Amino acid sequence: MRDSFLKSMRARVRGAGLLTRTRCVAALLAIVAVVAASAPGTAYADAERVKFLADKLKSDDFRVRTNAALALGAANDDLAVEPLCGALADASEVVRQASAVAMKRLGRPRAVGCLKDREGRETNDGVKVAITRAIESISAGSDSAGGGGGTDDKIKENPSAKYYIALSTIANSTGRSQPEVESVIVKAMRMKLEAAGTIQIAPRAESADAARETMKKRKMNGFYLAIAVDKFDYSNGNLRVKVKIGVFTYPGKSLLGNVDKTLTKEGVSSGDKSSEDQMLDLAAGLASEQFAQNASAFL
Repeated sequence: MRDSFLKSMRARVRGAGLLTRTRCVAALLAIVAVVAASAPGTAYADAERVKFLADKLKSDDFRVRTNAALALGAANDDLAVEPLCGALADASEVVRQASAVAMKRLGRPRAVGCLKDREGRETNDGVKVAITRAIESISAGSDSAGGGGGTDDKIKENPSAKYYIALSTIANSTGRSQPEVESVIVKAMRMKLEAAGTIQIAPRAESADAARETMKKRKMNGFYLAIAVDKFDYSNGNLRVKVKIGVFTYPGKSLLGNVDKTLTKEGVSSGDKSSEDQMLDLAAGLASEQFAQNASAFL
């Protein structure tokens, strides 16, 4: 799907006409900047990166806007939903299709509303198909996750909480599906954080202004936990699992430090999902427990 879409876009770009040399160089430089901003290796996407890409969606060059939309889809940040929703109304059908593909990859349930709204008004068949597939994929993922970290109805109220904690969506490098990994890790983390007695979990789709108001009213310090899990390592007949938690301010998202936990289980055959789930649960729980016990050290 992704390869055929990229081939289609290249064909349309070739047929879109020549730019002047100056404009062509400027456009290519902008595209390189977008690609660099979305390159793998940055474990935790932040607000500045999303803002940079969102600004590129305002470019006069549809190729720059297309690359920016695709990069936002790889950003793994809730803040990417809003600019992608706006890009669904772009004058270029290539950009609109890229935005739908990006939202499918991003996989945020709150994107479904704007996708459905656009689906009813979209006139291009190719774009409409991409939008429909995005809606189906996101809806299926949300159902499969069983509410894991994406719903707020199970959040426990803690009137005596000192810390207000927002959890990111998992940056998942395991090869397992996002809903599977997210449900295990978020459940383990929330259990440990709530058990600490000093923590209030924040709603996932909360705005920055709402977070500030809640924290001010209840006199809490805020943290954003950016969660990542490495690819499973099955070397030497063992299973090695690593869960990483980046600790940021909240809602400002300035990096304060990190808490990582690596665990190994011996004598495990490759693809043993039961062992993977067990080790993910343990690693995420231990990392969360370590953060909760030392939260004050990050202030």
